[in-house]
Amino acid sequence: MKTILFIITILTLGCGPEYYVPNSQNIPIMKSKGQTNLGIGYNESDYTRGFEFQAAHAITNHFALLLNGDWVKNGKKGYLGDASEDLKAKGKMLEIGAGYFKDIARNFTFETYGLLAFGKIELENNKSGINNLSAKFNRVGIQPSLSYNRKHFTTSLSSRIVHLKYKDINANGNLEGFDPNYLKTNNAYWLLEPALTIQAGSENLKFQLQYVYSYNLTNPSFEQELDIISLGIKLKIDPKKQIKSLKK
Repeated sequence: MKTILFIITILTLGCGPEYYVPNSQNIPIMKSKGQTNLGIGYNESDYTRGFEFQAAHAITNHFALLLNGDWVKNGKKGYLGDASEDLKAKGKMLEIGAGYFKDIARNFTFETYGLLAFGKIELENNKSGINNLSAKFNRVGIQPSLSYNRKHFTTSLSSRIVHLKYKDINANGNLEGFDPNYLKTNNAYWLLEPALTIQAGSENLKFQLQYVYSYNLTNPSFEQELDIISLGIKLKIDPKKQIKSLKK
């Protein structure tokens, strides 16, 4: 599952670090006032792995709030292949959102949320304990989605359009193949991130699988990961349905 919400981290490759990896998207498929969705999940890219949580709550019959968090670090050998054991890369992020939802046809729900995220990335040499890079970032954007939902199965197509900006960048040149000025001179980007989400399970508890692709509209050659896959669990709490079942 996943969607932070969004997160940024640094990845260490053979030729130097990458500065961005997309997080999964929070697609709550809201129906009515009072509905609450909670989720946890695990995500992976080619060189990272992470843990995230997602939450959503409908404050009216058409408006909802989102809260996402993500913690990512560079992966070990195996699926995450070439991640260096000499360097420790990590990132953390908190994201908030608010937006609109509406059933537009039988079994189809449209949602769109404005998103604002804050976070930090760090790259540290395990041998020396010296930080080769640290930076804060913020990201703002919009996330529309269209979901087909049944009692035991849902699928969603979504796209996140965001502006990403790094700040408070501190870097040094003690790492071979690493340019400490790279991020300082390349610190703002527009990103387009389409996603496919599939959920299956009971009415109120489902497993979620999601794939997110990230395309850098400003600079396609920017050092970043291009995609991420996540797996998680989503819990839906709907007070209205619980009240109806008690009255039966």
